[in-house]
Amino acid sequence: MSDKPTDKGATPSGARPMPHVEDLYQSWFLEYASYVILDRAVPDIRDGLKPVQRRILHALWELDDGRLNKAANVIGHTMRYHPHGDMAIEDALVKIAQKEFLIDMQGNWGNIHTGDRAAAPRYIEARLSHLAKEIVFNEEITDWQPSYDGRNKEPQFLPVKFPLLLAHGVEG
Repeated sequence: MSDKPTDKGATPSGARPMPHVEDLYQSWFLEYASYVILDRAVPDIRDGLKPVQRRILHALWELDDGRLNKAANVIGHTMRYHPHGDMAIEDALVKIAQKEFLIDMQGNWGNIHTGDRAAAPRYIEARLSHLAKEIVFNEEITDWQPSYDGRNKEPQFLPVKFPLLLAHGVEG
């Protein structure tokens, strides 16, 4: 008796693959990959920001009282809008701050040129730069949408007066 299946596609135990399930998984994967690329990984052409970056700036706008905020506090506040975890928010916050354009920072934020990592969020502080306050926000013309859990409102995109996509590049 041979261990090879006699029926095309059957396994040694006699189970047959289910092509319709395989097709479903393939289409679901393609839909998810498209979502990740188009909705999360590529900056929006309207404001030049990825969703996590937009949510960080919005959280900083809400926290703004002129003083520096611990990065851990900014990350926690951003989690009200961003469902993908604190590490994604921390990485995005550090990358935006290291460009020294929209965020004023204090502490060891690392270095993009040498690859040095930033200190832990409890040791570093951030606030919106004066430039960011001038060019990024205008609540009167901002379109709002419910956050992922429906408890808060977040901007669909920010009415930026400067081409951030050109300033930050396509990698954000």
